[in-house]
Amino acid sequence: MVLTKRFHRWESTVIRLMGLLLLWTSLSMLLPLGAAMYFQEALEPFLFPILTCFAVSIPLVLLFRTSSNIRPVEGIFIVSFSWIVVMFVGAMPYILSGMGAVDACFESMSGFTTTGASIMADIESWPSSLLLWRSMTQWLGGAGIIMVFVTIFPILGIGGRNLFRNEGPSLDIHNFTVRIQEAAREFHVIYIALSAIMFVSLMLMGLEGMDAICITFSTISTGGFSPRAASIGYYDPLVQWLVIAFMFLGGTSFYLHYRAIYQRKPSYLKSTEFRWVLSIILLLTAATVAWRWSGFGVQDIGGFEALLRGSLFQTVSLFTSTGFATEDYALYPAPIIVLLFLVSFVGASSGSTAGGIKTARIIIVARYFHNGLLKMLHPRAVMPVKFDAGSLNEDGLNSIILVVMSFVLVLVSSTVLLTLVGLTPDMALSASISSVSNIGPGVGYIGPYGSYASVDPLGKIVLTITMWAGRLEIMTVLVMLTPVFWKEMGRRGPKQI
Repeated sequence: MVLTKRFHRWESTVIRLMGLLLLWTSLSMLLPLGAAMYFQEALEPFLFPILTCFAVSIPLVLLFRTSSNIRPVEGIFIVSFSWIVVMFVGAMPYILSGMGAVDACFESMSGFTTTGASIMADIESWPSSLLLWRSMTQWLGGAGIIMVFVTIFPILGIGGRNLFRNEGPSLDIHNFTVRIQEAAREFHVIYIALSAIMFVSLMLMGLEGMDAICITFSTISTGGFSPRAASIGYYDPLVQWLVIAFMFLGGTSFYLHYRAIYQRKPSYLKSTEFRWVLSIILLLTAATVAWRWSGFGVQDIGGFEALLRGSLFQTVSLFTSTGFATEDYALYPAPIIVLLFLVSFVGASSGSTAGGIKTARIIIVARYFHNGLLKMLHPRAVMPVKFDAGSLNEDGLNSIILVVMSFVLVLVSSTVLLTLVGLTPDMALSASISSVSNIGPGVGYIGPYGSYASVDPLGKIVLTITMWAGRLEIMTVLVMLTPVFWKEMGRRGPKQI
């Protein structure tokens, strides 16, 4: 009892949660470690990080406890710095497998942010256990870490309410966050259940276990890492149709899944954002089919089914920020490429694993702009911005507009920096869109069948930071650049160390 009290005499939420994160990340490496044993591959790439993280995390977990109160500045630091911590831990297996430090951090950040950009030019030449870890980082980043935040934030006093308010302006957040801790468990169950269903389905289709689990991890998380250089184009059409379905499910708000499964209230078509996402996918797919058919002829593409499947696959893959490919979309007509990257920058549904600005925010900004034009004609008119069943207040509107502006700011800044390190303007723009929206491939040699291996190391660092900022919705990262943030961070609250 005395020993237990001694272990818990210090309060520091930041340190304790970092310890828990290290412990949790190291435990997740046990699966690829087992795979390395099974395939008789080197164990050191996973054994060393596991032992190192155990040695560091156990004292932190035992000696520190979560504080009874936490300041918002500490919550922001926990969210932002956690991605940096897991990036370095996740990079260890790559480094110990012979990859350079910059490349390893790039690959690790790309995984945990579910971006899917890769420096692996010859994917099949890497150990199977490392490819499993590579896909697993996306599965963890897509839901595992996010769900940890959803679970612990209410305890910290800042959490699930703020996270989901930022992620989903269309959701019934007021009622939902009353039970956010309980609902977080159901979110885990839904995510794991979808993963299990997809894995079993792929196995029944004849895929090998390693391929099935890697594709499952990267699809549900809308990540895009494939164990094959040809991406999903390596597999037969039935597998491709299945991947389309689960990319769409991963890019759909998990709150809508939650309502349909646990509350027996399917409300997909009642959601304005869902209807827009579905409409955009169908219209863009139809436009791609028509444009390609008129330009090449359906027989030259392999028949109408192949034309439809390829067009739908690339639309869903880019819109949900997954980044899988069945064909090189860089060969599509230029207007279609522009539209695909435009919707990829927007992103799919709020509250999903997809990246990007999110469709709900774009709809709200468009309605706000429309109201602004009308007020020029009717200055005295009161025109609230409505979304689904309610109207957004001024704080909500300001938050959404700031996020959209921040995405554009980071996109422009990243594009300029990438051109300075040698990328052509079109490649720099596509790489910036892919990284800030967490898509992965771009155009040119960084396209769906290429890699970022030949990008200058400084460019890789820029893209690594951009992926991190994009996954954190930009604002969390930008606020850390202000002197006020670090001044507040250095101020000690009561009973804090």
